[in-house]
Parts: sequence; C-alpha cells; structure tokens
Amino acid sequence: MKKFSLFLFVFKLTLATTAQKTITLQPTVLPGVSERFNRIDYLLQEYVDKQWIGGATAIVVQNGKTIYHKSFGYKDIDTKTPVTNDAIYRIASQTKAITSTAIMILYEEGKILLDDPLSKYIPEYKNPKVLDTYNEKDTTYTTVPAKREITIRDLLTHTSGIGYAQIGNARMNAIYYKADVWEALVWAKLF
Repeated sequence: MKKFSLFLFVFKLTLATTAQKTITLQPTVLPGVSERFNRIDYLLQEYVDKQWIGGATAIVVQNGKTIYHKSFGYKDIDTKTPVTNDAIYRIASQTKAITSTAIMILYEEGKILLDDPLSKYIPEYKNPKVLDTYNEKDTTYTTVPAKREITIRDLLTHTSGIGYAQIGNARMNAIYYKADVWEALVWAKLF
C-alpha cells in the first residue's frame, strides 16, 4: 500500500484591515503553549510511525507570526528523504474546507438552513431530473423528475447526485458532451 504525505495546515489568523500583511516565518514560542505543541508533535509522529502517512508539516500562525512550524517523516519514503518545513505538497480540494466553513458560518448566523433547497439560491436547480435510462450504443438517455430538490446539506456531504467528469465514468462524460458542458470535459482531459 502506497503511503502519501499529508499536509497539515493548522492556523489561527487575525485578519488585517490592510490589503497585505507579512507573516513572519521564524517560530516564536509563546508562554504556556509549548505543551499544546507537544500534542501536535506526538500525533504527527504517531501517524508517521504507524505508516498511516509518509510525512507531514504543521504550521500555526497567530497574529501574523509563526508560533509553530515543524515537519515529520519523509517526503520520499523510498529514499528516506526527510520532510522539510519548506516542502511543497499537493494539497488538492482545499476549497472544500474553506467553502464548508463559510457555509457553516452562514448557518450559525441564521442566514441559511442546511436543508434549504439549492434552488433558493441558484434558481436553475429548481425541478431537478435524474437519469432513468442510458443507451451505450448511441449515448441517448432519458430522465425523470427527482424525488426531491438538492439541498445545501447534500452539497456538503457529496450526496447531491451531481457528478463530475474527472472522477466520473464514460457515461457521465458522454452526457456532459451531449449537453455541451465543455468545462467538465476540459477538466477531465487534464487528468
């Protein structure tokens, strides 16, 4: 089983009112927090030791100053090349974490409900349809009305039924092609 490096980015930022803010990269240990950082050390080292991950880098930034920055394990397990604090990671899908956090802030502020229909915010999603039949030979298909509308909760839990080409299947690619959804097809060709 191939082990992958994990990028752990833990942070607490105080947002500046100015357009730019410099973040100091030299760790500054604040009184009373070193025992908390020991917990991060222990956890990440345990994950490396148990071979759950190949390596990890953690950074904590507070008020524009780096107060913790450490690396564990290997960036290349085969050559035993250690991870360094300036290692570059493929972090993928991080917008999901940011978007989910933003949605939950809106929820906490009472501006949305998780079971609100998506069409409340994007009217084009009113009266969704789902695939009924599909003919492999000529890529024709039929649809039927969905039993219910897609909700915000469905989007957050990846249960909306909306597929995307790069991790979808040939059937989905053919349907996107037939519907002239080129963005999905172009994205699929990148992988």
